Amino acid sequence: MNLFEKLTSNSPRNEKTAKDLKTYLTQRYDLLKLELLEKSSQILSVVLSMLIVVVCAVAVLIYLSNALISWLTIALNAGWAYTIVCLILVGIILVVLHYKDTLFINPLIRKFSRILYAEKEEEEQVIVPEVETPEEGGAHEQ
Repeated sequence: MNLFEKLTSNSPRNEKTAKDLKTYLTQRYDLLKLELLEKSSQILSVVLSMLIVVVCAVAVLIYLSNALISWLTIALNAGWAYTIVCLILVGIILVVLHYKDTLFINPLIRKFSRILYAEKEEEEQVIVPEVETPEEGGAHEQ
């Protein structure tokens, strides 16, 4: 007789066990859905914040490039101004590509791993009851 046949026999104990098992599995499934929702919202938050930072950084870079071109056009002619700014931007691109792991990939992997594999803080806390210790030289001496 297998487990399924044992659980499906018509005894009150087996019916209660099957009902408890169904309740347990339903609650575990609901908990899994909630944890998935929490983790996916945290990941989406990280991705959106990184996107906002990148867009703002590009806007700042564009404005600074225009300001530098305007200043260099006054000091030099326009051709040299655009050439110098282009070389600066190529240099920035090369530095970012060289340090991309350190700047972007490693911090994102650490952040995502903290989100995905973090243990719940409530489970980690262990409550240790305080035990009263008798004072030395106190009530124990007779």
